[in-house]
Amino acid sequence: MEEAVKAGKVRSIGVSNFLQEDVANIVNNGTIKPAVNQIEVHIGNVPSDLMKYCENLGVQIEAYSPLAHGRLLNDRKINTYAKKYNVSPAQLMLAFDLQLGCIVIPKSDNVAEMKENLNVDFKISDEDMAALAKLKETTPSLSV
Repeated sequence: MEEAVKAGKVRSIGVSNFLQEDVANIVNNGTIKPAVNQIEVHIGNVPSDLMKYCENLGVQIEAYSPLAHGRLLNDRKINTYAKKYNVSPAQLMLAFDLQLGCIVIPKSDNVAEMKENLNVDFKISDEDMAALAKLKETTPSLSV
């Protein structure tokens, strides 16, 4: 991949599901650090140590599955927070990842949902962000 960058065939290198030791290996043994590490990030799954490590290196986090594959859209706690902000659970989950500093690319084949997913121009309070970050994913709903 480094050769492809140097040849101008690609602009940057991205990795997916790389843990801290994997990122360190590339940074310590390569000549070009990855621009992005694509990892699963959503309410119920916030790998904060890895995210901080990548941030300190200047590696952007791209959150895949920001909606938890749809598993948490009916979660009672997420819905309570969504109602507080007068948004859908999906909008809350996307705003959460964006406020963490992640790139988010939600997946939908429904045009109405796509439009809704673009409307995340609200701010979750610091207190609520902290509470949402502490939630742990369980089945069928989240718990602290």
